[in-house]
Amino acid sequence: MPATRILACFAFASLVIASAAPLGCSVTGEASAGSDDPSVSGGQDGTLPSTASDGVKNGDETDVDCGGSAAKCADGRACAKGEDCTSAICKAGTCAAPAPDDGMKNGDETDTDCGGTKAPKCATGKGCAIHGDCTSDACTYDGTCIDEKSCTPHFGGDTCGAGETGTPGAKHESCCTRVAVTDRPAAQGGAFSIDKYLVTAGRMRAFVERWGGNLKQWAQTKPAGWNDAWTDDLPGSEAEALAALGPDGKRGCNVTFDGGRTYWQSAPNGNAGETSDFSKDVLDEKALNCVPWHLAQALCVSDGGRLASNAEITWVFENRGRQGGATTYPWQWKDTSAYNPSTPDPRLSHQYNYATPTPPASMRMQTAGGNTYPLDKAFYISPPGRFPAGANMHGIQDLAGNMLLWVSEREKGFTWTLSWEKHAKNLTVSNWNNADGPQGYYAIGARCAKDD
Repeated sequence: MPATRILACFAFASLVIASAAPLGCSVTGEASAGSDDPSVSGGQDGTLPSTASDGVKNGDETDVDCGGSAAKCADGRACAKGEDCTSAICKAGTCAAPAPDDGMKNGDETDTDCGGTKAPKCATGKGCAIHGDCTSDACTYDGTCIDEKSCTPHFGGDTCGAGETGTPGAKHESCCTRVAVTDRPAAQGGAFSIDKYLVTAGRMRAFVERWGGNLKQWAQTKPAGWNDAWTDDLPGSEAEALAALGPDGKRGCNVTFDGGRTYWQSAPNGNAGETSDFSKDVLDEKALNCVPWHLAQALCVSDGGRLASNAEITWVFENRGRQGGATTYPWQWKDTSAYNPSTPDPRLSHQYNYATPTPPASMRMQTAGGNTYPLDKAFYISPPGRFPAGANMHGIQDLAGNMLLWVSEREKGFTWTLSWEKHAKNLTVSNWNNADGPQGYYAIGARCAKDD
């Protein structure tokens, strides 16, 4: 104890005769245990503590009764650092309200200085809560801004690639992943980008639900690449959209007639027997089928592209930019082992060789020719990317197999790229035969592309 304090204690003791020792002093001249209390001797750093409601700026407060170890200060009060403020922003010694240029994620922002009601919209890759937080108007189910609106859900949005969802080692990515093809000469059309994966049922669902089924209204926004002459062929309501994607007399699209669809809906046309045997989540992952040409084209345009052309599909299917020469099938740029299109092969979904894992116990079965097999043919349609060994030299998946494809050369035109069923390769454009009923087939799907 300093000498001055000892003298003071002895002086005080001489005045208080009845006391054995002065307050705050010990008989040995040391401070009493009570002197360790910060209220008596101050804090360990030598500063006096604040008193949060004494109406005085004291202790380590930065303003009256706030800041430091006291309560946080409101906007406009003095501060030393962000931790002193309720807003966590200290500018030039004063607590400030959240602003879209303060370098912090605050207020109702969904990422640093973007999103919410006051800040600018967020760029691709930034956090979001709703579509409107993003410059792309596309916020994923897990809160990230992306470029393509149809890939915002989980199932069918980011479940494309090798392996089944939820299994160890599965390698999935956005189903809207695009591949740049730069090896096509300008004289043959030049460079283009094409989707790595076939369009999924989940992507179509995201598009339809965003507009409540009224895709005529979407077309009225004049999206780039859309031809107004096509608008009359789009649905104008949810009921019309479900009809366009339902059985509706299409070949192979009636479950009860040995067909199957991947766009889930409950009891189409009030017929419970037409409800798929598989859940919406399972079907949303699968390649889309039973879709009319105009609806497929609208989806691709909505995501900033268009249906791939037969010329583009042929270019990548046959690896025509390969220095060693074109190939007959996509994988032959590196794998030249024998292939027989009449038998199942692990490089493509063909000849009914894909089986939906863990089907429901209630899945309907039928017997014909001594064989028993699923009634709902969606069982054989795979999610895109499940046959990675069949990729072409650019890494594009399922160019052969799973679905024949609608193409952009003309309305209702499609090309023969093999399918999950038994269709063979014939890379020429065929026209939909109106005698076959409403356009849409259980083995025709879509792939999007974009001019570069």
